[in-house]
Amino acid sequence: MNTSNTKTIQPKRLVISAITALAILRILNSYNWLNGAFVGKDSKFAPDFLSGAGLASRINGGFVHTAINSGVASFLTDTVVPHASIFAWMLALGEACVGFSLLLGLFTRVGGFFAFTQGLVNILVVFGGGADTIGQNYLLMVLGLIFILTSPGRVFGLDGLLLKKFPNFRILKYLC
Repeated sequence: MNTSNTKTIQPKRLVISAITALAILRILNSYNWLNGAFVGKDSKFAPDFLSGAGLASRINGGFVHTAINSGVASFLTDTVVPHASIFAWMLALGEACVGFSLLLGLFTRVGGFFAFTQGLVNILVVFGGGADTIGQNYLLMVLGLIFILTSPGRVFGLDGLLLKKFPNFRILKYLC
């Protein structure tokens, strides 16, 4: 009996392209930003935080002591605390815009840039805050940089639709 003609059954493999994996990573990362903006005791859209009292108490309670150097601590106490409500709104809107940008895949390079920038600011402010805080911010910075370089919003996102709808609009190639 000749067994060379028999076919072996191979299990089906899940094949995911790299850009699809990055799109899934983009959507999962948006949860972190939206969770920080809207959910829990650290919600940036809590009335206490937006009034400026929450941000000022966080700065005076611990961020001044964990800042990377005295210049950052001086900026926090001399500039941010007197104008805490303005900075609280900027922080809340920044986190929400990054989260929605990554979730919807709309202007993902811009969202990645602001994710990188906000991660860098967080590291400068909470440098002495412990390994968990620093590690999470490094991860957010690396993911932001990856999103800038790869533009994963073109798959499962609105960036791909915009680029198809307006192929000659050159600025979209840099934003999307």
